[in-house]
Amino acid sequence: MERASETNILTKECIVTALLRLMDVKSYSSITITDITNLAGVSRMAYYRNYNNKDEILINHLVEQEKRLIKELHGESAKTVRDMIYYIAEFFQENVLVIKAVFDAGLGHLLTNMLAERIHNYFPVVNTTLSGKYAVQFYVSAVLGVFRMWFDNGMKESASEISDILCDLINQDEAMQFLIIPDTEK
Repeated sequence: MERASETNILTKECIVTALLRLMDVKSYSSITITDITNLAGVSRMAYYRNYNNKDEILINHLVEQEKRLIKELHGESAKTVRDMIYYIAEFFQENVLVIKAVFDAGLGHLLTNMLAERIHNYFPVVNTTLSGKYAVQFYVSAVLGVFRMWFDNGMKESASEISDILCDLINQDEAMQFLIIPDTEK
């Protein structure tokens, strides 16, 4: 049973690598399952045993990278707003090639949804007023927008610098009163 699991992990790695390599030379929409399986050296059956479509390959890969980064950085989820922002910055830096491929393929919304879910999950208790709910969405959109701009501009600032910039912006805004942030002063 353990050998089958190892084979399955290797198959997935080959498929991910093949898709990323193909995205360097072809448009995402023109890449076929046959292209992926031929380059990966796996059968179509092996492909469909692991994935339903190309989007799933990229998103699953990013989710795995996210899990690995959380373990490395914190061993658990972020404890402060700055930790959360720094975690996202590190995630972008660690996955720059995959994120570029995702954006180039027009799939940025999938990455945004994944990170937005992470941020929403970070705020377990939110003021239940309508304003509080909008405040959370406001900050999710703002943080992700700044990260997209940082990425598009070549990520010249370090993860720490971009985290400080975002935290300064958040700390200057009165809308933060709607959020109940665990283990932070603000």
